[in-house]
Amino acid sequence: MRFMKLTVALGVALLTTLAGAQSVAKFGYGAAEDHPQGLGAKKFAELVKAKTNGRITVNTFGSGKLGSDPALQSQVQGGTLEIMTGPTSNLVGLIKEFALFDLPYVVPDYKAADALLDGPVGQALFAKLETVGLVGLGYCENGFRNMTNSKHPITKLEDLNGLKVRVIQNPVFIETFKALGANPLPMPFTELYGALESRAVDAQENPLGLIDASKFYEVQKYLSMTGHVYSPFIVIGSKKWFDKLAPADQVAVKQAGVESCSYQRGLAREQAKQLVAGLKAKGLQINDIAPVEIERIRAAVKPVAAKFAKDIGVDLSQGVPAFVNK
Repeated sequence: MRFMKLTVALGVALLTTLAGAQSVAKFGYGAAEDHPQGLGAKKFAELVKAKTNGRITVNTFGSGKLGSDPALQSQVQGGTLEIMTGPTSNLVGLIKEFALFDLPYVVPDYKAADALLDGPVGQALFAKLETVGLVGLGYCENGFRNMTNSKHPITKLEDLNGLKVRVIQNPVFIETFKALGANPLPMPFTELYGALESRAVDAQENPLGLIDASKFYEVQKYLSMTGHVYSPFIVIGSKKWFDKLAPADQVAVKQAGVESCSYQRGLAREQAKQLVAGLKAKGLQINDIAPVEIERIRAAVKPVAAKFAKDIGVDLSQGVPAFVNK
């Protein structure tokens, strides 16, 4: 009996020690600190500290200080970095179903995006992350992607012909821009400004927030509102790190991920409303594209969306809302 009491006491002491253990986690991302991605990371750090009563401190490192998005992902997967946020596109090589978010002209608006991210589809993708050493903590927002270039306005499909366009290192993006007649050049985001400045590439495509925060208006002349892809950010943690946390702290970290991403999406959407005028004031010539020309562009990439949708097991015949409901 005395031995059993001693064992129980030691177990309680151990759990108390673990629950009160202090730990420091690094959080890497590619955008500038004042971009919604950076502000979302800061909010995550604040929430983790509050929810764990200071047991976990998260230090954030923006502007690619810890490496490019693919490098950060590799570090998190290997357990040498605790947390990162970046485009879901970089996960396609590990889990093909993440290509859903890269399919051109599939997500029509924010309502459909939220249904995908916050519903069963988003949770199913989180579950798949654990099979490759990662833990899904939240879906933040990159936004609808638009094109800039240094050559001419894009007002019709033919204007894309022959443009050297930097794209994410992702097969869906590569095939999409091939279908549009452009010359896609995959490269890390951290190399993009220099490539645009040297004219190694003519064009790039990103949401307005990244275009502004990265100062692409300094090395590009035209912004065309193609809105061709809705692009989420995803906050992921190292499973090696996460599994060592006390259960209560695991819950706290996941709650912080969801809450910080909700906050970040709000920032990103509010910012997007202001950015068109702001980028125009900074020197970009901005052009909308007539609906009839958007339909021509959409038709050109429809076979790409259908091909990759079939590969990942999505039936797009009734659109994304039907897939979400299913």
